[in-house]
Amino acid sequence: MESITKPAVLIVDDEPDVLFSLTGLLRKDFQVHTAQSGKEALDILNEHPIQVVMTDQRMPTMTGVELMSQVRDIHPSAIRIIFTGYADIRSVVEAINTGGLYRYITKPWDPEDLLEALREAAEHYETIAAQHRVHAELEGYLIDSLTLLEQIENDRVDPELASQLKQQCVSLQSNLQRITDQVS
Repeated sequence: MESITKPAVLIVDDEPDVLFSLTGLLRKDFQVHTAQSGKEALDILNEHPIQVVMTDQRMPTMTGVELMSQVRDIHPSAIRIIFTGYADIRSVVEAINTGGLYRYITKPWDPEDLLEALREAAEHYETIAAQHRVHAELEGYLIDSLTLLEQIENDRVDPELASQLKQQCVSLQSNLQRITDQVS
């Protein structure tokens, strides 16, 4: 029986009660990591693969926007969400522009809405990861195709390379269909 790994979420808030509450809400669907500061969050990101980072905006020493800006630079594939009880338009714009946010959530939040937002963020992460895998496959396919074309041009076709290329085409077509189905 194959075990399914839960998406890893890092929750950052300087209030322990918020971390405790969110851990209880999320632990069924996610691997939950918590941090009480931006520095602690960055340490966790360097130790664990994290798909989604959700942080409070107003924290001592490092704001959520500052943290997300660093996360964006160091771990660009992580999906970034800021939550706050103080939603003014300037901070929302700064968060989106500086931290490359996926979502901006205001407190208090509805638990089901928050769960759905995090599920969507994890799905978004997986879709992007699948696109990167297909992109890497396409690069390999292109290199092999160019090699084969060069061999054809020079009248020295390698049958093994031609066979591998055919298999890669079938695999690529299957992966593209899977990703198209995921996105649809």
